[in-house]
Amino acid sequence: MSQQYPPQPQQPGYGEPQRPGSNGLATTALVLGIIAVVVSFIPVLNVVVWPLAILGIVFGAIGLSKAGKVRKGKGAGITGLVTSAVAIIMFFAMNALFFSAVDTASKELDKSYDSTTVGDGKSKTGGAKESKVMKDFKVTKCDVVTGDFGIKEMAIHVDYANNGDRRYSYFVEGEVLADGKKVDDFMSTAENLAPGQKFTDKNAGALVTADEIKGAKKLELQDHQSVAN
Repeated sequence: MSQQYPPQPQQPGYGEPQRPGSNGLATTALVLGIIAVVVSFIPVLNVVVWPLAILGIVFGAIGLSKAGKVRKGKGAGITGLVTSAVAIIMFFAMNALFFSAVDTASKELDKSYDSTTVGDGKSKTGGAKESKVMKDFKVTKCDVVTGDFGIKEMAIHVDYANNGDRRYSYFVEGEVLADGKKVDDFMSTAENLAPGQKFTDKNAGALVTADEIKGAKKLELQDHQSVAN
């Protein structure tokens, strides 16, 4: 006679494959790495790449080490590490290109402006590609005079001559230098000059105090913005 035995309860996980566990750190590293790469293409603002990439590397490393135990997240962890490292490289590359472009544009802009210096008996204009309009003005006087109540002040004269073929209005802005050191800004304008018309601005603005120019051996004016329209 055969004897029947009651069925034995099955042990958890016995006889069936173990399900992989979760690996949220690896997934987080992947997301952070992707965001860091995208942001790295935006010059200056891509400074936020650093916290994103560093966290991506840390989480990616932890998630990768955990992937062997939970059998999940290995690919995400590796991708998170790689994208975070790429984001840091792109940060340096994009900022280098951006600041190089800005520096080149600044140098080209400087070449388009005149540079006029008066005060030692000499005047000079610079700018390889300066337009004819920018040659229509010249600082002819930069002296210290005694004004009302015996107060020492600047006397700045700017001569304009419209050499163009239409009416122009001029705006000249620059710096007052005493022995090579900036003490203030100056500004001069000439409005609506006809072709061939000349004008002398004897009231170019410069708020220089007596103490700032006291004892100066050399006074200079250097313009850094010249506009005609």
